[in-house]
Amino acid sequence: MRTEGVDERLLQKYLLGSLSEEEQVQVEDRAFMDAGYLVAVETAEADLIDAYVRGQLPPQDRRRFEARFFLSSQRRSKVEFARALAQIAAETKVTVARPSAWQAFVETLRAWRPAMQLAAGAAMLLLAAGVGWLAVENGAERSRVAALESQQRAAESREAALRQQLAQEQARGANPPETQKPAAGGERKPLLAALVFLPNLSRAAGTAQQLTLTPDATMAHLEIQLEARDEFPRFRAELHTRGGEDILTRANLTRQRTAAGYSVAFDVPASALPGGDYELALKGVAGDQTTDIGYYYFRVRRQ
Repeated sequence: MRTEGVDERLLQKYLLGSLSEEEQVQVEDRAFMDAGYLVAVETAEADLIDAYVRGQLPPQDRRRFEARFFLSSQRRSKVEFARALAQIAAETKVTVARPSAWQAFVETLRAWRPAMQLAAGAAMLLLAAGVGWLAVENGAERSRVAALESQQRAAESREAALRQQLAQEQARGANPPETQKPAAGGERKPLLAALVFLPNLSRAAGTAQQLTLTPDATMAHLEIQLEARDEFPRFRAELHTRGGEDILTRANLTRQRTAAGYSVAFDVPASALPGGDYELALKGVAGDQTTDIGYYYFRVRRQ
């Protein structure tokens, strides 16, 4: 039973960071003083996570959820656990009886004949075996999470390699003109600034990365690492400032195989990126259907 006088919508706004500072302080003070209200906050958080993993949040709330919950490793673990539970529930369709139903079952069992009690006992053994199977599945899910972490480490290694390549390009740009060898056709190769967005972690506004553009940089290379579930024949990237001004749109993008899995990449002219904060939206396109994959945030700093 939930504490009386609890405004569930207010708690949802608190968890999404939509309240004013004064309202947030009021919620936190009440949760600190009232244990029942703290339980209500935790219940609202569980309901919000469940709605997110089931895709039931409106786009605006989903973006706020990702900006808030992917910033904390503890909350990210809750989201992954809820996603695993939802997947297991969908695959097994196991319904857990409430305590009142369990008590009614026990009372009914006592009234049955010995033969029926034996059959019911066998059914309970099967149920126990099912619970054990769920435990094994939970262990398998942890293995999948470990594989995802390994993929993330590989992506980080790739990002480090790109940064090293960028540093080398910048070092060559610092040499006198006569020491630079022209590329094929007599033209110098454009200097690139690279930025790699990792799954989940890069989708939170609080984890905005920084893209540094030197005066010699002519292009910015943006690469988005995909999750295994992001399987679409085409992708569309929309880049705009945090203030809502459209910068550019790249359509008909395809995913490319990398050491870390799959990614979508494209180049942006450095002249289109003045210093400031940006939001990059990636969408999957299949026929006439468009699916939001994620929103990625970064800041451009010009030297």
